[in-house]
Amino acid sequence: MKTKITALAAIPFIIGISAFQMQQGYQIKGTINGADNQIIYLSHTEAEKEIKDSTTIKNGQFSFSGTVKEVQMYTLKIKGVQYQKALLLENKPITISGQKDSLFNAKITGSPETDVYYGFYNGPWKTITAKAGNIYRRLDSASQKGKIKLDAAHRKPFDDEFKALDVMNYDSIKAYVGAHPNKVAVAALVKDRFIDYPYPQQAAEMYAMFSPEVKNSFYGKAIKASLALTNRTAPGKLAPDFTMNDVAGKPLKLSELRGKYVLVDFWASWCGPCRKENPNVVAAYKKFHDKGFEILGVSLDNKKENWLKAIQDDGLTWKHVSDLKGWSNTAAAAYGVKSVPASFLLDKNGKVVAKDLRGEELDKKLTEIFRD
Repeated sequence: MKTKITALAAIPFIIGISAFQMQQGYQIKGTINGADNQIIYLSHTEAEKEIKDSTTIKNGQFSFSGTVKEVQMYTLKIKGVQYQKALLLENKPITISGQKDSLFNAKITGSPETDVYYGFYNGPWKTITAKAGNIYRRLDSASQKGKIKLDAAHRKPFDDEFKALDVMNYDSIKAYVGAHPNKVAVAALVKDRFIDYPYPQQAAEMYAMFSPEVKNSFYGKAIKASLALTNRTAPGKLAPDFTMNDVAGKPLKLSELRGKYVLVDFWASWCGPCRKENPNVVAAYKKFHDKGFEILGVSLDNKKENWLKAIQDDGLTWKHVSDLKGWSNTAAAAYGVKSVPASFLLDKNGKVVAKDLRGEELDKKLTEIFRD
């Protein structure tokens, strides 16, 4: 009986040790050559604010310790050095070794989540980017680096290769998520590749493959929230209304344009792809404006002079608004815009008809709508 009591009495002690070990958090020990007496930062973004911890590298050594509530992406950066290293920080002993001028190549051990994250980028992703680079090089050669505009027949083989590469990219990520459904790293990966660009349909398919724990992680929740926001502008949904100042500083409300088909076009003067697409939008406006087509350009600029100059230079004769807050544009946030160009075609009642119609696709859709 005495032995049984002793064994039972030991259980709380063992549990206590286990809890203590979990509460110890992370212990980062690093070795960086060539950076003695320099400050190194460990930082992450929380609620759009950067939170930093810092220490000094002494004799090539540094350390950080603390506790994270959950696995999240952190960045190591040496003050005054361009390159940095990202890792998925978890409550484990982690070691880092690298060189000052190539910190991005630093080796990280002790973080299984980081291993899974870089396992994709050092594996399947390298194959994808190598193929993409090859296509771009041949396309540049054929077009003499953009000096010659390829006709449809000469452009088609390249477009077909890009489409095949998109399929390869999707298949590679799907296979990787399927192999690691219990790792937060794959949620971070899906956010990288299918939310931040964005490709919501693919993101939704990947999200469905996550384990319950990963769905409940920081990145799982971010993906779910992003998909919910995207759903607000799904075809058939009433587009979010907004009011913003036009080029003259007068407020213009989107719903004031009801009764016409409206293209809400998110762009910016600094956006190369936007400026490249503008001639197609100009052509559509000239062709369909008199039939009841309107455009509301929403600029993600933060300098009015640049915005106005781009409007004039590109001959954009339709209505324009901006709050001059750059990526913090309130309409862009309401529409879930994460990259530009981005556009939403609305019907006469303000409901979404289609998204991101460009070039021939925009012309084809408008021809279908305004067919006599």
